[in-house]
Amino acid sequence: MKYEDIIGRCDTTTVSQVVSRCPEALNVLQKHMPEVDAHRQTTLDVVASIAGLSQETLCQEIFDVMMAQTPLEDLDTDVLLELILRGYDIENLEQIPKLHRLARKIEAIHRDNPDVPRGITMAIKSLEKDLKDHIEREEHYVLERMEHDQPPRPDTPIAQMNEEHSELRQVLKKIRRLTGNYRPPESACRSWRRLYRELQAFDFRLSEQIYLERNILFPRFQF
Repeated sequence: MKYEDIIGRCDTTTVSQVVSRCPEALNVLQKHMPEVDAHRQTTLDVVASIAGLSQETLCQEIFDVMMAQTPLEDLDTDVLLELILRGYDIENLEQIPKLHRLARKIEAIHRDNPDVPRGITMAIKSLEKDLKDHIEREEHYVLERMEHDQPPRPDTPIAQMNEEHSELRQVLKKIRRLTGNYRPPESACRSWRRLYRELQAFDFRLSEQIYLERNILFPRFQF
């Protein structure tokens, strides 16, 4: 999970917005900028600049405090839904076509290399199709029914979604096997190494989302 998923963008999120959601975040801000209380409408990137920090460092500190005060298990349902719909789903759908194109390039350029992960392009394409179909069904038939903590509906296909999660995990497992758990060979070029890094990040993010849905969100709506 990225800090943007909870905090939002550092160049648009203000001190006031963060503190209203997590009062303890004010301690982090005051540590770096003692007079921050007089700048409640200042965005976090500006605070970081004044304090001589990178915005990533400041926002990660704030994120850590927020998650310590309100762990995932305690987040409101609508916050979890926003995290899934506007965070995970959008980024996953944007990222996977790029991974597919990069994998196709690697397989084509290095087709004579015995270390090339043969079949990786088809595996990612299969994952792309399955994920798109899953997200469309899940958003329409499951997540929309959970907004504002609506009462559980017995016809919500949660079991089907969990079956599809298991299928997605099997494809990820295949990709890990093809890539040797994302360890590039000595002969790998920069693009090849980038493919493995980005695939590993995608794997982690999708696995994290599946855990969030299966273990935290869905149980709230099961009889």
